[in-house]
Amino acid sequence: MRLTHTKCAMSSRSLKLAFISVGLAGALLTSLAVAVEARWVADRDVQRRLAHGEVVVEAATASDPDRPRGRVRAAVRISAPPETIWAVITDCREALQFVPGLKLCRRVDGAPDGRWADIEQEIHYSWFLPTVDNVLRADCDRPHRIDFHRLSGDLKQEEGSWLLTPSPDGSATLVEYEMYLDPGFWIPQWLITRTLRKDLPAALAGLRERVERHR
Repeated sequence: MRLTHTKCAMSSRSLKLAFISVGLAGALLTSLAVAVEARWVADRDVQRRLAHGEVVVEAATASDPDRPRGRVRAAVRISAPPETIWAVITDCREALQFVPGLKLCRRVDGAPDGRWADIEQEIHYSWFLPTVDNVLRADCDRPHRIDFHRLSGDLKQEEGSWLLTPSPDGSATLVEYEMYLDPGFWIPQWLITRTLRKDLPAALAGLRERVERHR
């Protein structure tokens, strides 16, 4: 399974997907700081591994019987502010360099203010799937969060999120990514999960390398 790239329109001169600020940065950062305590990344062992530069990946427990397939989440610590990371994950040209299997990424529709955008992607997820074409809806909140879900395409279901949380001192950002995938035909759940767990570390490590190299 491959990391899904999503974007929100940032300007008329590019195909970027922008994340539009709600203008309440202080309140948003406070709410994110509180929320992170309740998330899986607050675990001491996860924090230790992130501090040592590891990309931490785990299979998320799905309690929803309508989502019995592959759901995996991952996190990485990147030494850059959210805006800098945002500029990379929302740029299709950059995404082609760090998202395994991504063949095409283009904006096909979107709100004038950038709060949402529809993105067509052509991507080869893994050996058990052919190259697939999907259109995703991305709901954006610059530069902290994007939630995406499938509108149409070859897969039955695909959804996930990006979450960027700055450290208290502003020296780094915790990047979290979660994805759920149901290809629409029978495949063992363990195979989907194993593929996700294999590919996510490489993708997030590639993101970190590109962000920190261009700082």
